[in-house]
Amino acid sequence: MPGQPLSGASDSFYQALQARVRAWLESEAAHGVPCAALYHHLPELYRFLVAVALDTRLPTAERGGLVSTLKYIVAPHDYVPEAVLGVPGLCDDLVLAALAVDRLQRTSNPELLDEHWHLDSSAQAVAAQILDAASALVDHSVLRRLEALLPN
Repeated sequence: MPGQPLSGASDSFYQALQARVRAWLESEAAHGVPCAALYHHLPELYRFLVAVALDTRLPTAERGGLVSTLKYIVAPHDYVPEAVLGVPGLCDDLVLAALAVDRLQRTSNPELLDEHWHLDSSAQAVAAQILDAASALVDHSVLRRLEALLPN
């Protein structure tokens, strides 16, 4: 549904992710991490992808790809495990979220997407900024594996 707020587990995960990323960015641990400032986009990208996935106007095939992306983001053990590395281990989640947004921008109704994005800069601009830095965030082989997770 348009404008539908997150509910239950999705909202709890969003809030925990937002707090975790914010605390890390304010800590000494974030200094020297390539593109650390980009990590602050991950909670909003997550929120956006959940909202779009819940929108019944999104074609079923697109929804399936988003659900797979969201499952990857919430999994603590993936290509770069945040359960082991902490917030820097979210780099692959960040890149995958940006890849999913980029794909949605190319394949979905722009008005539907705009209804769910609530920040000043566009979702596409945020995704482009992250994808421009992807090689600094993840290894080339990880990037290729992330791209393979999305439907063609």
